[in-house]
Amino acid sequence: MRILLPLAAALLAAGAAAAAAQPQLPATVYGSVTIDGQPAPTGTEVRAFIGATDCTQAAPGERLTFRDGNATAYVVTVLHESQRPGCGRTGAVITFTVDGRPALQSVAWEPGPIRLDLSLGSPTVIPLPTPSPTVPGGPSPSPRPAPTGPPPTDDITLPGTLVPSPPDARAAADAADGEQRITLWPWLMGGLLVIVGGAAAAAVALRRRKD
Repeated sequence: MRILLPLAAALLAAGAAAAAAQPQLPATVYGSVTIDGQPAPTGTEVRAFIGATDCTQAAPGERLTFRDGNATAYVVTVLHESQRPGCGRTGAVITFTVDGRPALQSVAWEPGPIRLDLSLGSPTVIPLPTPSPTVPGGPSPSPRPAPTGPPPTDDITLPGTLVPSPPDARAAADAADGEQRITLWPWLMGGLLVIVGGAAAAAVALRRRKD
């Protein structure tokens, strides 16, 4: 027990040190770029600085702007100081250049997405268009009409299945069968007597011939 406690404390300290050594999440700044009240040309270069350090993740010369409706949009990833010394940290201020000229706006660095519209010359900015939800596939289908008529039942008769007869029909069939048996019984007895009588007469005649 005395050995397990120091070992657990050492493992926790090692895990905390490893987590602290990992690079932190950078900031991703996005928005519109306006120059003198007009959308910036597509391909305008936007760079992010903290102090005199260029903290833009993209290499110099990469064009990070594109047209979005009536505005020009940009997306810049601003590195953390663990990724590049002197860059992002809590309380640091990000400044921007647009085609090498300083933008009027700045923002505090923080990890994750940051929305900021930039401008040169006039402070007027043309914001990015607001997305409007659309329903794919056109108008929604009209509701199906409710079924009419008697509701379906659960009685299903499969092919080849014997369907039981109603009690009245079964009783009538049994009565008819009984009447048929009663009607045939005298004829069967009469035929049997004729056969027996004929056999007896034949036996008597055969005995007389032998005598």
